[in-house]
Amino acid sequence: MDDEILEQLRERYASGNLIIFAGAGVSAAAGMPTWKQLAERLRDRARRRSADPAVVDEIEQYISSNQLIHALSAAKLALGAQDFNWTVDKELDDTGRDVPEVAQAIAALKPRLKAVLTTNIDRFLERAFQGEWRVVDRPAGDVAMDRRFILKLHGTLRAWDTWVFSREQYDRAIFGSPLLQDAFGALYRTHSMLFVGFGLADDNIDQTLARVRALSGGQPPMHFALLPKGVPPFRRRLLEESGVRLIVYENQAGDHAEVAEILLGLEQSAAPPPPPRAAAPAPPPPSARATATPTTAPPAGQRATAPRPVRVFLSYAPRDEELLGRLEVHMHRMKREGLIAPWHSGEIGAGEDVESAISEHLEEADLILLLVSASFLASEQGDVQVTRAMERRDAGQATVVPILLRRCDWETTRLAGLQWLPRGMPKDLPEQTRKNLLEECKDHKPLAVTRWPDEDEAFLQVVVEIRALATKLRASFR
Repeated sequence: MDDEILEQLRERYASGNLIIFAGAGVSAAAGMPTWKQLAERLRDRARRRSADPAVVDEIEQYISSNQLIHALSAAKLALGAQDFNWTVDKELDDTGRDVPEVAQAIAALKPRLKAVLTTNIDRFLERAFQGEWRVVDRPAGDVAMDRRFILKLHGTLRAWDTWVFSREQYDRAIFGSPLLQDAFGALYRTHSMLFVGFGLADDNIDQTLARVRALSGGQPPMHFALLPKGVPPFRRRLLEESGVRLIVYENQAGDHAEVAEILLGLEQSAAPPPPPRAAAPAPPPPSARATATPTTAPPAGQRATAPRPVRVFLSYAPRDEELLGRLEVHMHRMKREGLIAPWHSGEIGAGEDVESAISEHLEEADLILLLVSASFLASEQGDVQVTRAMERRDAGQATVVPILLRRCDWETTRLAGLQWLPRGMPKDLPEQTRKNLLEECKDHKPLAVTRWPDEDEAFLQVVVEIRALATKLRASFR
């Protein structure tokens, strides 16, 4: 096992940027059939039902060439939809079966795991998560912005209308919508995936990896796969070209027990050690107690140290860089006064580690400004930064303020409940213009900066609010 790759996987998990892609092997650990075994059982049923021998041979050819989606599609055609659905439901029913150890190990990663994707339609993963994560079988276009969900790419047991068993269905359900394709593109480019329970020879996974290669533009993201020893050289090269780093385990007992051990080790390595218990200080001698004096006030003639500036992190989409620059100009006076110390990813120098720099400044920020637009909501960096910003906000570690740069569907995001900027309406507007804008601003909704007749007036309103907030935050540092 490559310790360096395993350490990279631990780092990705600890960052909250890891998605597990669970294959049929997760369920097979509980005695369920793999996709290939399911296709073989459907082939046998078609043969028993006296289906056309040519159709049965076609199913067999697809199975032999590992084109399992085509094999299942051909079996559905041979059996008819009703018989096919009934057979699949019966074969993949997990009722009465114990949740496999590997599914429990995946659920143990809940504290930092981003999400789980799976091609399995059984309910082992839902049962392992004990209903704490929502299950999605009809993904929306903003799925890349969400977290703590189980996305069932092939549907779920009993809900036959959600099943995806043909190439046409798969493309339509997962990649048919341009918006959804953009969301999945962002998901693949901005998150690391750990493939668990795949031989990675299934044709649906080949298709996924081909899309990863295409979307990455020659720079594939860092993905991982847990595989038993014995990956052929060409297969290894194909996976590595897709950005997949292999974590190969021995599987000496033939039961893949090492997979659960590796998964459980991720959370154990990421959990912070308990703080050492401090020893009680020894009481001062009587003479010291008698002469001790308070030291809360500075010595006479010495000025108290001014509190440090408020550390401000600006999160933005590359397309909005021009608007970011204009906001920076309006904020420059606060920076010169020492009230704020702003930072954004555009300040990263050549040769610096981009992810480390962003993570470091995001973790240190007192005030996080999210410059929101449609580009930001679909951006590569937006999801990770928004997620961590909201986590720090919920923990009372930072203040998060969204600034609406351009009109977009912000009301459906997790940021909708925050106080947005800019607030209010522009001054001295013509009556008809005011009437047109009132609808956008009703119920205290923000009016996007680019909707203001004078954008500098909008930025001024934003900066006035930021100054008041930064002044309050800085006072709390004393």
